Amino acid sequence: MAVTLSFLLYALWPTIQPDPNDASKQIWDTTVPLLKPFLGKDFSLREESRLILLVMLAGALGSYVHTATSFVTYVGNRSLVSSWMWWYVLRPFIGMTLAMIFYFVIRGGLLSAGAGASEVSPFGITAIAALAGMFSKQATDKLRDVFDNLFKTEQGKGDEQRGDKLAGDLPVTEKMLPINKISSHEIPKGGTEAQVKLLDLHAKYGGVVTRIPVLNDSGAVRHVIHQSLIYKFISAQSIAASESGKTFDPQSLTLEDFLNFKNMREIVTEAIAFVPVTANLEQAKTEMEKISNCQDVFITKSGKRDDPIKGWLTNVDIGRLSKA
Repeated sequence: MAVTLSFLLYALWPTIQPDPNDASKQIWDTTVPLLKPFLGKDFSLREESRLILLVMLAGALGSYVHTATSFVTYVGNRSLVSSWMWWYVLRPFIGMTLAMIFYFVIRGGLLSAGAGASEVSPFGITAIAALAGMFSKQATDKLRDVFDNLFKTEQGKGDEQRGDKLAGDLPVTEKMLPINKISSHEIPKGGTEAQVKLLDLHAKYGGVVTRIPVLNDSGAVRHVIHQSLIYKFISAQSIAASESGKTFDPQSLTLEDFLNFKNMREIVTEAIAFVPVTANLEQAKTEMEKISNCQDVFITKSGKRDDPIKGWLTNVDIGRLSKA
């Protein structure tokens, strides 16, 4: 794809030549000689059509860069899943279309209506198109800003007045991470946190897993342990051992030691929200915001802490879905 898109960009790139009707002006050559061997005949393009094609190709090429980078990253981390296949397939087409829309916005808003294609820098416009394809999220946000300014509504009207926003009304069961996909640690019946080795818990982190729920034998949540907090605790224990002249042995550290460190229980035990399976995303967000430093919402049958969990929503999930 990269070779094909690059070749087409090269083949369609305009050649500047003097205007036969006015020697003081320059125009683009309308022929595309590099495509003749493939088409079997002469091929020509008008200036505007050529510019639009250049923009679309540059947008697709920019999206390809984003797609290839993402693919390599996820394969390298061994976290690529087949459900993302269509994202990779459609991404260049999305970038192509978005670049074209962005081009029309620029031509219509920033250049005079009488400006011809030959007066537009192909380098500048294709660079913008490629960046729009590569950074489609930012490009979409910029287009949103443009339309927010063009079609600005009065305060208190529009979406602010509607109580049935799409994301907020979605049931939590549609967007939660179900129990069978949650990486967790279960304390067996009769077991305690003092019997859980901290490094055994830490071994479950990796890839996208940066926080681990600790469950009791019935499947109810006791704590949510963030990887960054474990690093902070181990570092503090290492420094304390060094200052006191003692030998630091991380293998001896337990979950109980971790929970007794400063105000750790307030963060990993008390700062957890719960909602019933009948709740929607707006209710989950409200419950999370009621608790200081809360970053996790668990879904149970009745919304009680002692119930086995059915699913999980993090603050990242809720923040992303709130902006949908």
